[in-house]
Amino acid sequence: MEVRWKWIGLSLLVAFLSLGAIWEGLHRLPPRYIARLVPEPLQPWFWPAHPEEVPTPMATVPPERLAVLLTPVSPRPSPAWTARPSPTPAPSPSPSPTLAPTLTSLPSIPTPTVTRPVFPGPTQAARNTPAALDQADVLLYGVRHAFQTWNNCGPATLAMALSFYGWRGTQRDAAAVLKPDPEDKNVSPEEMAAFARSLGLGARVRVNGDLELLKRLLRSGFPVIIETGFEPDPKQGWMGHYKLLIGYSERAGQFIIMDSYMGPNQGVPYEEVDRYWRHFNRTYIVIYPPEAEGRLRELIGPSWDDDHRMWEETLARAQEELAANPRDPFAWFNAGAALLHLRRVEDAATAFDQARSLRLPWRILWYRFEPFEAYLTVGRYADVIALADANLRVTPYVEEWYDYKGQALLALGDRERARALFEQALRFNPNFQAARAHLAAVSP
Repeated sequence: MEVRWKWIGLSLLVAFLSLGAIWEGLHRLPPRYIARLVPEPLQPWFWPAHPEEVPTPMATVPPERLAVLLTPVSPRPSPAWTARPSPTPAPSPSPSPTLAPTLTSLPSIPTPTVTRPVFPGPTQAARNTPAALDQADVLLYGVRHAFQTWNNCGPATLAMALSFYGWRGTQRDAAAVLKPDPEDKNVSPEEMAAFARSLGLGARVRVNGDLELLKRLLRSGFPVIIETGFEPDPKQGWMGHYKLLIGYSERAGQFIIMDSYMGPNQGVPYEEVDRYWRHFNRTYIVIYPPEAEGRLRELIGPSWDDDHRMWEETLARAQEELAANPRDPFAWFNAGAALLHLRRVEDAATAFDQARSLRLPWRILWYRFEPFEAYLTVGRYADVIALADANLRVTPYVEEWYDYKGQALLALGDRERARALFEQALRFNPNFQAARAHLAAVSP
């Protein structure tokens, strides 16, 4: 009897230790495997602990400094703008010819057309079309919807936009170049634009868009990618997201959106689009055939190639929003980005300090890196390191943090640790050119 109880006790101990090992092993798995292997209600137990907001600065910002930033500055005089013709650009070389499919084997790129929608019928509409397509004023056809794979909204949305112009590749093809590590949390708008250019298309990234511009572009046959805040459910919290706009309905007051997470033909109210779009300074990407560049220049106007004017207008808009609500963290963040690009770097750092003091969502530095740029430029290396470390404690999968921390350590004279961080950034993304340049600068 005693031997039997010993065996039972030993079996329970082994089972307990096995469960503990499984539990510990699951905690060490990359998040994409947690999403696959663990039932959804249990997944929050396995996510790493995270702060509720971006770490706040150690010192408060003096009110007189904030008052200066809230004072509008008259934009510099600008000559009357006229769209000038531009030569058809030669296709850029692919950043990775073995991974990035090209358009060379495809038929000629079709001219975008705007077609009045035909309602698909009540059964199909109930299953597949949340937007009221029968009420659409503009609806662009020819986009192939794709639900994103793990953490892949950038490549998925880009693949959808490219499908409008006849590209037959997939989000997997785009991700192989843009984010070789599946856990990489962010693909920037400029990286997406560069991929489109590598296929022989044109691509333009601008900020400070507005709803009327989006409608104007759609009416002219250009689908538009926007970078936006996103809150799919309270458990997951705020995150960044890309969406592809393909139409709109004035009667419903909605844009029609191909969303890699929510599904095709989503109807999203104008107000909701703008509310979350402003979290990313109303950034938009337009992909276009080279022969359409002149038409697109006319539609976008002076912001097409006048960066200084674009950022002045962005700052003025942020100041208007701050006049209405001085405790708006996103308006302060957007003001900081504009000030950074206008080379008012001390003011930019102050604006970012204020934004951080007002409870920014904790994931925002996964996507927006302007505070790192400002703090590096003004010599606040301890802030760069502290912000990078705070984020790396939550997830190691953002290569930019290694690069920024490496730059700060290099400025402080620690070449060896800086080199190791640049190398780590390149292990996550071998196509990360900034880290490659920084590594070359410290290599013997």
